[in-house]
Amino acid sequence: MANKVLFLTGLFPTEIREEIIKNSKNNTQYAADGLQWSLVEGLTAYYKDIKVLNFPYIGSYPTLYSTTSIKQFAFGKELGFDGFNVGYFNFLGLKNFDIYSKAKKRIFDWARQNNEDKTILIYNPFVPFLKAAIAAKRKFKNIKIAVIITDLPQHMGGPDNVFYRIFKKYNNAILEKSLNEVDKYVLITKYMAEMLPIGDKKWTVVEGVANLGKTEAPPKNSTGNKKIIHYTGSLHRKSGILNLIEAFNLLDNNNYQLEICGSGNTKDEIIAAAGRNGNIVYKGNKIDRPGILKLQRDASLLVSPRTPEGEFTKFSFPSKVMEFLASGTPTLLYKLAGIPDEYYDYCYTLEDTSVKVLADKISEILNFDPEVLIEKGRTARDFVLKNKNPEKQSEKIYKLIEEID
Repeated sequence: MANKVLFLTGLFPTEIREEIIKNSKNNTQYAADGLQWSLVEGLTAYYKDIKVLNFPYIGSYPTLYSTTSIKQFAFGKELGFDGFNVGYFNFLGLKNFDIYSKAKKRIFDWARQNNEDKTILIYNPFVPFLKAAIAAKRKFKNIKIAVIITDLPQHMGGPDNVFYRIFKKYNNAILEKSLNEVDKYVLITKYMAEMLPIGDKKWTVVEGVANLGKTEAPPKNSTGNKKIIHYTGSLHRKSGILNLIEAFNLLDNNNYQLEICGSGNTKDEIIAAAGRNGNIVYKGNKIDRPGILKLQRDASLLVSPRTPEGEFTKFSFPSKVMEFLASGTPTLLYKLAGIPDEYYDYCYTLEDTSVKVLADKISEILNFDPEVLIEKGRTARDFVLKNKNPEKQSEKIYKLIEEID
């Protein structure tokens, strides 16, 4: 008999999604939200009675969020799962204690109702979730813990101040101890296994999920004057976004437009660059997912400018890569260790990291025959939607939980 599964998530339920976007003061976790929804969708194909216990991943009041409390309500019935959004106190310094206490109570209630083998699946190693799950594992029989790790703890960003550095050091010490209690791991790249206390425990790789719902890729307009180069994602310096802007400024074609969406520590520099060059358009970070997907579909070329420099690229699979390929728009990216080789058959790639080479490659691609570009985008879309869809990727987690080889 299959395990009973409780999935601890931080997604944005439809009922409060607009409220979360409105109240968030900094980077809204759109990519994490999209991946979690895709995994919930995929897992319902294998676990008809899956329970989703949700505490939205948002910033704390007053610095990163405008309100002190999160609403409590049931959700997900119409989508085929039993979800509950737990209300909690969202005040800086206190929220994690409240989340831990409420998660522990809900997990214990769930465990008492089920005598079968049980698995608590956790999206990302969030300390309150881990501690609550570990407490349940120690109290009840037949409970195992599986954790999905999209970022190594040491690579997670945050404010650049002494208080956050102290918190991160303390938090990572607890994480290191807690991860020893985890039974199974779902990793974004195989290299993560080198950095975690996995030993001989079972693990699998789910680098991401391609999920556009019912969205269809429109036919590309090959006769339009403007050729739009689009980037969605982190605007932190390590993302390479400033290299993309520098490369765009080298392009000698007034019919090219660079379109940027996202948030990060180079935002002010990007706004300044847009002020100097009218063909650079910064669209901000408040566009919803359907709007972002439309911008990607309508573009001529999608570019992921993260270079392979730095060891951290071994431990990440940029979420935008899956989204870009699924759009049906041709994609250009650097070869990164964390991206499996199979993806490179469906996009244009770079290995030389110079800005001039990036500019030349963009120009070369945009001068290809339009039908060649349409075919490149179509085959990429077909590949990820067939092989990396929610059910296919969640099957790996199902087999891990059920220990099916």
